[in-house]
Amino acid sequence: MAKKQSLEEEINHFLDRWDYKEQIQFLQDIVPLVELYNVDEDDDWVEKAVGGDIENVRNVRLIRTVYLMSKLAEFHAGKLCMINIEFKNLWKRIEKNEKGDT
Repeated sequence: MAKKQSLEEEINHFLDRWDYKEQIQFLQDIVPLVELYNVDEDDDWVEKAVGGDIENVRNVRLIRTVYLMSKLAEFHAGKLCMINIEFKNLWKRIEKNEKGDT
């Protein structure tokens, strides 16, 4: 039976699996999705690109969402799934540790 890792060891193991190159690529792929919705109501770049028709703006935004989510899934889902399995609830243990819970 494998020895239970400390939280620090588990975090380091996680970082071995998800290094800075992986993080940079993930952020580069997710930023366009954030930018798609993080717009000023009075200065919507999608609306400017397709004209003022609200239906066209909505459709373009939704189609672009599907495109970006599909790309994210193809490039990152496998790795994220592996992380979810191997490091199940790690975020909860980190939160618990930060709060000082035992």
